[in-house]
Amino acid sequence: MKWMYSESQLKDDCIENIDVYMKSPKFQALIVEQKVARDAGSEFVDAIGHDEVHKTKGEIETKYTNYILKGGYLRIGKIGENKRDKFKLMRIVDGINKRIFEIPHDVWYSEAKIFKSNEFTWSSSYNENDGVARQNTNLLLKYEVTE
Repeated sequence: MKWMYSESQLKDDCIENIDVYMKSPKFQALIVEQKVARDAGSEFVDAIGHDEVHKTKGEIETKYTNYILKGGYLRIGKIGENKRDKFKLMRIVDGINKRIFEIPHDVWYSEAKIFKSNEFTWSSSYNENDGVARQNTNLLLKYEVTE
């Protein structure tokens, strides 16, 4: 039957059309959120305000980007006041440069320059080739995960 959406049918459709789904940034972000939680030894929970719970780090909100905007910017969205007091760490995964950052909640809200559109932008070259979004770029560099 054409109009069937059981879990098994959706799984089959996903497998058959994986190349189409992988073109979607939202689909990729969901995969990253789950994979990074597993890699970190966390429980993926997809709760309001955080994606995972780590046994020592607490609640972590993960954001992912994998494309460069005009002007040499990287960006994440939906990270403003709607997330306040709902996570302990903001984890940003840069899929372009293969870098990860974990910023403590209070530092995030005191030092990040978040636009009214709930967007956070930074330099795709990490200011090696430009002067783009220095404040946010420097914030990320202070909290890069190097292990």
